[in-house]
Amino acid sequence: MPNVKQKSGNKQLTPVQQEVMRWLSQKWSARISAGAAVEINGKRVCNLSTMKALAKLGLVEQDDTSCWVATTEGLKLCPGYLAEDD
Repeated sequence: MPNVKQKSGNKQLTPVQQEVMRWLSQKWSARISAGAAVEINGKRVCNLSTMKALAKLGLVEQDDTSCWVATTEGLKLCPGYLAEDD
């Protein structure tokens, strides 16, 4: 997978944030599995503070089932992203 070394505002994503966004930008979702652990596809990838930091950057949000999903801005980090015509 290509590296997601994208800048969000003035901040560059940490390696853990990059890994999370590789998944979420491809329309996967993340959920809290136990305590503050967050998993994607059954694998623990980060903790709740990572998701809150990504939310603060506007890259992820929680859906109506409390899963974390990429926002429109987060989807733009997907390798091969093509903007949809309005």
